Amino acid sequence: MARAFRFGNYGVYVLPERGQPHHLPHAHVMRRNQRVASVYLWTLTVYHQCEPLPAQLVERIRIEQPALLDLWVELNDG
Repeated sequence: MARAFRFGNYGVYVLPERGQPHHLPHAHVMRRNQRVASVYLWTLTVYHQCEPLPAQLVERIRIEQPALLDLWVELNDG
């Protein structure tokens, strides 16, 4: 699991899915070691949300979208 960036109490992570490529490119938002949401990186759609994400965090994910997609490709061999 690679942390892409930190935002207050939240961390945004991209995971390698080697051997089980069944998801579209996505990132996980964690707080206190618990997943609170996932975000599809192409559309920035939030899913599996356990609590509302701060609007500023969603905006930061939008700004970081190209870097997050690059990290996804790096970790998942394209």
